[in-house]
Amino acid sequence: MWVVRELARLLVKIAIAVAIALVLAVLWAAVSDRGLTQNLRATCLGIGCIAILMGAVGRGSNMERAMNYGAMQQYWGRIPGMSTLEQKSEDPTLTPGAVFFLTGVVLIALGTLVL
Repeated sequence: MWVVRELARLLVKIAIAVAIALVLAVLWAAVSDRGLTQNLRATCLGIGCIAILMGAVGRGSNMERAMNYGAMQQYWGRIPGMSTLEQKSEDPTLTPGAVFFLTGVVLIALGTLVL
């Protein structure tokens, strides 16, 4: 169950990063002479590189202590009598560095291979 929970959290973080890149690219396209595709490519590459750098910070940093997954629980559905996203202390979790690194890899792949 913890694997599904952590993958869902990772997908949510990736979706948030792609949405942020899209919003920034739309704003950038509105003020520049280039098209949305070129701006989205550049934005995905830029945010992806920053995310990989943030992932390289390591364990025990201020960034890791500031990340809070508890806010996600209010948006997901619940199974009666069981919280699907609540962490138990014995369950393994993805580190914030891994989440940032994987998000950066996805954004760079999106910027280079898809766009």
